Amino acid sequence: MKYKRIIILGGSGSGKSTLTNRLSRYTGYPMYHLDNLLLNDNWTQKDKGEWLNICKKEFLSKDIGIVDGNYSSILPERIAWADLIIFINVPTYRHLFNIFKRSLMVNLELEKRHGMKDGRKDTIDFKFFTWVLLWNKNHKRDMLHVMKSIKDKKVIITNNPRKLDIEELFK
Repeated sequence: MKYKRIIILGGSGSGKSTLTNRLSRYTGYPMYHLDNLLLNDNWTQKDKGEWLNICKKEFLSKDIGIVDGNYSSILPERIAWADLIIFINVPTYRHLFNIFKRSLMVNLELEKRHGMKDGRKDTIDFKFFTWVLLWNKNHKRDMLHVMKSIKDKKVIITNNPRKLDIEELFK
């Protein structure tokens, strides 16, 4: 395969985990969801001082994998590891629609949430809603700046991850 170490970035509800699953099914690569690695079961963060060690143990020491999640404090290490970086750049309304749809479908047990640990409850509290509502305003510009500054890796910025031609990408 052309790319072996892939990171997927974007705000909550942008489609990172869905794209990660698609890529994993196509490539057979293992998936690493940063929320599962760096958050406790109640959605609180594990000790930030341990994040890099956790990532080194789980995937940074491996030659193959797909990682989804933002966590900007460990982004430089993930960019250094990756040979393909995909940033999902969708408008705020799409983030919000997707998180509400996902929460409804998961809580009604009509589907399983991609990338979520078994037993973890999918919730939308005020803090999370505000985070999603303001993500583009507070983080998107910085993320796009980082993406445009990367010169030695393949970077894809997509506003529709469903239309990403995976077969073409791995030719």
